[in-house]
Amino acid sequence: MNGYGLVLGGGGAKGSYEIGVWKALKELNIPIAAISGTSVGALNGAIMVQDEFDTAYQLWTSICIQDIIKMDNPSAFDSKKFSPREITIIIKNIMDNGGLDVTPLKELVKKYINEEKIRKSPIDFGLVTFSISELKPHIAYKNDIPAGKLTEFLIASSCFPLFKPYEINNKKYIDGGIYDNLPVSVISSKGIKDIIVVDVSGIGRVRKVANKDLNLVYIKNSEFLGKTFFFEKEACIRNMRIGYLDTMKAFKKLMGKRYYIYNYKSSKLLYPLTNCEINLLEGVFNLKRDVLSAGKLTNYNIFRTVYNYIDGKLDPSTAVYALIEITAEVLGIDRLKPYNWDELADSILQRYEEIKNSSSFNSSIVNIKSSIFSKNNARIDTIDNKHLVAYLTSLDNKDINLNNFGKLIAVFSPKTCIACIFLSILLRRAA
Repeated sequence: MNGYGLVLGGGGAKGSYEIGVWKALKELNIPIAAISGTSVGALNGAIMVQDEFDTAYQLWTSICIQDIIKMDNPSAFDSKKFSPREITIIIKNIMDNGGLDVTPLKELVKKYINEEKIRKSPIDFGLVTFSISELKPHIAYKNDIPAGKLTEFLIASSCFPLFKPYEINNKKYIDGGIYDNLPVSVISSKGIKDIIVVDVSGIGRVRKVANKDLNLVYIKNSEFLGKTFFFEKEACIRNMRIGYLDTMKAFKKLMGKRYYIYNYKSSKLLYPLTNCEINLLEGVFNLKRDVLSAGKLTNYNIFRTVYNYIDGKLDPSTAVYALIEITAEVLGIDRLKPYNWDELADSILQRYEEIKNSSSFNSSIVNIKSSIFSKNNARIDTIDNKHLVAYLTSLDNKDINLNNFGKLIAVFSPKTCIACIFLSILLRRAA
């Protein structure tokens, strides 16, 4: 079978991420031969087999919790409003009543899923649900599901444990995530070796993949996608954006550890560190000493942080790319857009000027100075890191490492320390 297999995990509202993945795959012209899914992954997969991206986008930008479960008081599902004990009582009451009523979900599935289109599609499709009547999983492929029953099995796959079990032919089913939330085997059993696995960090069991001959491309959310039942338009749009960018990175169209960078390294500002800049770093971080020796926790934290942002060997060429991503992160540069290296550098310089000229900066300086000159530096946790970086960089402060305050920053917030030094380097390069 030609083309990739696509595996879509369950995760409730996190499933919006998978639509962003789909958009990227379409733009990259990645051929899809088969799709398998569990829970919301099965629902998304069915719409993908229909090849109706606009339908999926409309669904995810309009859906709310009332479209999934029938509730007299939707706000009662917001766990932030209750203590753990109250949440336990609510869940017990739900289970005593046989679970939440998913009548709205049934109507939603019937509205958006076109069984005829799915059956006529050349893309194979399979889903996972779990039979509590037989206490075993049920793997259902589209060609094996009786005519007119496809939407019912989709609902069965999506019956979260708090929902009322869904009955088909006198058998009760619940969410397939209890057996396998990332059903790779459903695809590999069809003889497909190239498989894209989309993990949204949903609740459920993930079974190990036994076949070592598979070529697996893992796409996993690079940041938290929100709570399972947080169906909110802006959150879903954001999740789709993350899914799109993560997929572009997985297929090497974008690079970077934290940010998304166009896949080339030519830059006016991001050339390898010079000897003068290395001397500056050595002077601040004491890099010539043994970083793993006793008493060198400061250096160890900094080295470990930088290593987390590079692939391969740390040298003057690779270090500069790690340092700029760390600095961008500390200064709060928007990560959900692609940059080239100079665009990211320009964004950092612009943010530095914005922070310095902000109304809150001067008031923060009072707190910063108080912490710097305090004997015990007890209030370091109260300092805004962005303001601290801007303040220390605005000084000609080459002695940041010579006082206890500087050491505290390096130990407890190494990224802040790195950002201070790299921003100084960047300002000199841009001058």
